[in-house]
Amino acid sequence: MSVIEELAHAVTLPASWYGADPGIWEHERRTIFGREWLLIGREAELPEPGSYLTETIAGSPIFVIRDREGELRAFHNVCRHRAGPILWDGRGKCDILRCRYHGWVYDTKGALRRTPEFGEAAEFDKQDFGLFPLQVGIWRGLIFVNLSADAEPLDQAMLALTEETAAFPIESYHFHSRAEHEIACNWKTYVDNYAEGYHVQAMHPGLDREIDPKQYQVVLKDRHTVHQAPQRDGANYSGLWLWRFPNLAINIYPTGMNIERMMPMGPNRTKLVYSFFFQDVSPAAETKIAAAIGASLEVTKEDVQICEAVQRNLDTGLYETGRLSPRHENGVWYFQKLVREALAAA
Repeated sequence: MSVIEELAHAVTLPASWYGADPGIWEHERRTIFGREWLLIGREAELPEPGSYLTETIAGSPIFVIRDREGELRAFHNVCRHRAGPILWDGRGKCDILRCRYHGWVYDTKGALRRTPEFGEAAEFDKQDFGLFPLQVGIWRGLIFVNLSADAEPLDQAMLALTEETAAFPIESYHFHSRAEHEIACNWKTYVDNYAEGYHVQAMHPGLDREIDPKQYQVVLKDRHTVHQAPQRDGANYSGLWLWRFPNLAINIYPTGMNIERMMPMGPNRTKLVYSFFFQDVSPAAETKIAAAIGASLEVTKEDVQICEAVQRNLDTGLYETGRLSPRHENGVWYFQKLVREALAAA
């Protein structure tokens, strides 16, 4: 069937896929978040050898560190002795990697160097107990990791977005601030909401005054979508609104950028992470910056309210599936199609 025909018959994912079925969550951890390139930070956060940052990807703790030669390395934050953490959560700088539990020492390439007070264990070779590595790469000043050793290179995976964003000098934008929200909903509940403008009139009065939601369009591309909506007179929403599977949104404006990550924390909790960038971050620009961030966070507050309400209704067991709007919910259909394909391919 064509996309138009599929949309005419489109049915939502089952409600049980939104947290009630623990098997789906474990399946997603392995087949989606265990295989996709995922944004975890900015290259500028790791300016010198020993600089590191940590993150948790769908339950998997990881870290990225700049080694002594200046190269980025990424590893699971799991000691090979008894699974202790190598680094506490956050960012920092260290000369060596020492397990916080029993003090095993690794170099910044992940090789095991010392096992203090361990004793003489039979058939034990340190070379067999290095840290579990991940793929890591940089795209336009942003750090991505992939938990799969078989994933395609980052530059190939991001080729479509490289072409999409070519007109915007995003490397020249200056990081301003970060905002986090913990949401009581499955990560897909929030992405479903992000994937359409059908709810703008009902849920976002401020945004409704800026754009014409009746003409809101989501253009389906190569594992990403482009959101488009005509501005009303005097509005300031020009730019490029992008979403990339599974959990990344990049909203680029002439004066800056907002990067949004929908990070699953479990079957029924999601951490929403915003990173705000602007061309001008001088004190003179702070009033405009505060207004832009405030408008974004107001929309987020409204989205959190509706997503948590939807999640509560999904959890009742009353609702099983629904029908998708052929006119307004092609983005939801495409996202859910990619989820179905990922789980079916495993």
